[in-house]
Amino acid sequence: MNNRQLLEQLITQQLDNAYRFAYTYTKNQAMAEDVISESVLKALKNIHTLKNPDYIKTWFYRIIINTALSYIKKEKHMLSLTVEPVQSETPSFEEQFENMDLHEIIEKMDEKYKTVLILRFFEDMTLQEIADTLQENINTVKSRLYRALSLLKIELEEIS
Repeated sequence: MNNRQLLEQLITQQLDNAYRFAYTYTKNQAMAEDVISESVLKALKNIHTLKNPDYIKTWFYRIIINTALSYIKKEKHMLSLTVEPVQSETPSFEEQFENMDLHEIIEKMDEKYKTVLILRFFEDMTLQEIADTLQENINTVKSRLYRALSLLKIELEEIS
């Protein structure tokens, strides 16, 4: 299987997870969809730069991170209009996500801790995959994860 086929397979299997991951950065459904669309296009366009197919997942998630961060930066410079949301009977993904205490605690965390937690427990990446994705030393990832879990524990104890 060539790199393009591997990427297509990864996208097919990981699209929902990738969307949730982008949503943790953008906190907006439409923006997360835009980030994923742009990330997929960038990945397809640059698949020839992938040197080792074993790292395709971490390579793709790195693209998502970079795209989300640049998209957020670009959006900060644009004038935003407030639109009243239409209420529906069933809560949207955003509403379900926002009502979780755990989500609120994670959102308050520093970006470096939040990203490690999300990649480890919501995206089920190994520590080595996280280190590769974030382009960090594995020991740095371990210490950030330990610190994030400590902060999470403290916050959860305060709620209880």
